Amino acid sequence: MPRPLLKRFLLVVAVLALGLWHLWPPQKTITLGLDLKGGTSYTLELDLTRLESWRHKQALEKAIEILRKRVDRFGLSEPIIQPSGDNRIIVQIPGLSEADKASARSQLERVAYLELRLVHPQNAAELARMESVHAGPPPGYELCTLTAKRAGRAEVEEKVLVKIKPELTGKHLSRAAAMNGPGGYEVAFELNDAGAEIFRRVTKANIGNRLAIILDKKLISAPVIQSEIGARGQITGDFDYREATDLANSLENPLETPLKVVEERGVDPSLGADSVRSGIRAGIVGLAAVVVFMGIYYLRAGLIANLALCVNIVLLLSTLAIFKFTLTLPGVAGIILTVGIAVDANVLIFERIREELRKGKAFAAAVDAGFNRAFGTIIDANMTTLITALVLAWLGTGPIQGFGYTLSAGVCTSVFAALVVSRLIMDAWLRWGQPQKLRMLSMVLDTKINFLGFKWPAYLLSGAIILGGAFSAWKKGNDIYGVDFTGGDSLTLRFTEKQDPGALRRTLEGHGFHETFIQYQREAKGGGEVLVVRVPFDQGDRAQKALAEAFPQAGFNLAKLDKVGGTVGHELQWKAIQGLAVASVCILIYITARFEFAYAVGAVFSLLHDAAICLAFLFFTDRQLSLPVIGALLTIAGYSLNDTVVVFDRIREEFRLRGAAMRFVDLINLSVNATLSRTLLTSLTTLIAAGSLYLFGGGVINDFAFILVIGVLTGTYSSVFIASPILLLWHPSKLAPQTELKPSAKPGYEREAPSR
Repeated sequence: MPRPLLKRFLLVVAVLALGLWHLWPPQKTITLGLDLKGGTSYTLELDLTRLESWRHKQALEKAIEILRKRVDRFGLSEPIIQPSGDNRIIVQIPGLSEADKASARSQLERVAYLELRLVHPQNAAELARMESVHAGPPPGYELCTLTAKRAGRAEVEEKVLVKIKPELTGKHLSRAAAMNGPGGYEVAFELNDAGAEIFRRVTKANIGNRLAIILDKKLISAPVIQSEIGARGQITGDFDYREATDLANSLENPLETPLKVVEERGVDPSLGADSVRSGIRAGIVGLAAVVVFMGIYYLRAGLIANLALCVNIVLLLSTLAIFKFTLTLPGVAGIILTVGIAVDANVLIFERIREELRKGKAFAAAVDAGFNRAFGTIIDANMTTLITALVLAWLGTGPIQGFGYTLSAGVCTSVFAALVVSRLIMDAWLRWGQPQKLRMLSMVLDTKINFLGFKWPAYLLSGAIILGGAFSAWKKGNDIYGVDFTGGDSLTLRFTEKQDPGALRRTLEGHGFHETFIQYQREAKGGGEVLVVRVPFDQGDRAQKALAEAFPQAGFNLAKLDKVGGTVGHELQWKAIQGLAVASVCILIYITARFEFAYAVGAVFSLLHDAAICLAFLFFTDRQLSLPVIGALLTIAGYSLNDTVVVFDRIREEFRLRGAAMRFVDLINLSVNATLSRTLLTSLTTLIAAGSLYLFGGGVINDFAFILVIGVLTGTYSSVFIASPILLLWHPSKLAPQTELKPSAKPGYEREAPSR
């Protein structure tokens, strides 16, 4: 075996073995989210007694923001956090073990109010005086107890006099992290500029004295100040790793008001077991359809693509397991897009090989040239998608962040599968199979369509759809938002006979409730099971009546009715918008560096165009914005970029080859025609996967699948009729003489040109 082939083989085997090792058994290695598997729900109550009434709402919103940051530090858990009433917060977290539940409860309740106070300079002498005369602490000080615990030793208590007024508080802390110190785990912290200046002054003036570290009114450490300290310090207190990590997390996100867990429940999947089953079934059908299509269209080359696709899926799932990603519906969207990207890369390679064969190259030379020519296109197309994914993972929270991580992993595994796995299989076939020809179906002629001649009708059509969507959204007002955004009435129903969630959901849909949340919940400590139904505000009584009439055998009885806020809070909305804005800027910079600024403008404009078209059709069909819809829109953003950059890459290539002999308008048309087969094939395979979800996925994910279908069609349309013409608008008179475009291929089977 040649050395390059052997190296590639060993690399693929090693990566695949590592992935399978982390993936098995899958039910223990991949964490499913609340929408797919359920988890644990906590209801927390804020103590607002110390705050003025006008600050209650502000304190509730701040607590939600802090809790989200704390829970996100558990890992990529994608929690649900929403307000309930005026002083309660519901937090749902997936995949918690019993030990994790205790830690989560502690993290949620801990206020983490940090104070650094000076210890009395003559602590021992003053304590002796107080004992001898039975006096209280001196003015300005209070008596605290420090408990020290050592392995194998009894606990030791020490009385310490500390100042009542702190020198520093947690508001001066900017960062905290657990680390392994000389005496065990400790928490290292950093102060902001103002805190560092105060700390430097205080420690410099008190070298040799002790500094008390007080957390939530409890003395946990009182080290001696050895020297002047600036922006950094450590908190020691006989912590184990979990305690140190939890403390660091809490210190970075301190609460203003105390919180108490008043209710803990186990919860079923928010999508419903029926929807999960139908979604999995639809995904399998879609994947199988893509595999069959590739096998029929590309024949033996299609089998190579399918093998690479299977390896890609294994690597992606193992990546989810290795990095403890939580798989939710937006994550499934990332996987669907990954399948499209993986097939797209192989289509690019095979179409390039087809072109090289038309030029009369030998099969082996055509394969080598095909992979080499497709390499840059694949990298550029996937880099723009990766930029979007990484920015969303960096700036996003909850499901937005989860989508970003899943898509990032999918892009990396897809590129590896296409450029390494596919090349390995193809090279092995060339060496041991020694093929003399490559038969592939041809769906599209070598066309000479004047696509840019349709640019103004396309602009008018897109403008009309977008304006119509904007008018529809304006007319509907807040009705465009689902309960994920607006919140609503949350009914807690007790029952005597459990009913199928799918049947309950269909009943509510029949009564006009198009956006509902249905979930069975169980009391944490052996209590009964209840049904939680969330519907729009002031619709709770009507929903309860509809269910009671449709299911009299269930014996539904209202336990309580709460007003809950949306799971998509202002922070989540702002993070999503901020992420897309930053991603757009990064894409502008990358494409400008790789191409030129006009290409970057075209790509970003196409991305925004596709999102606007999808939203317009969402509003036209009386659907509402929800978390699944947001996930689908993010998926379309990644798909749109991938498709557009492939067309741009061919325009750049043709410009380098023919720029001096062709008008820019003809060069763009030539490039769009040259990539038309690849554009349609990729759209078709992605549409197969999305269409399967739409047809077989069930009602809960219908909106999600609908946006995917519209987005795939829109992305294909915009790459040809929107993004490319923008280049012409930027360079309307670039280059001179016109060159006629001539078709050369016929539909049917392609045969390799004779070897030379």
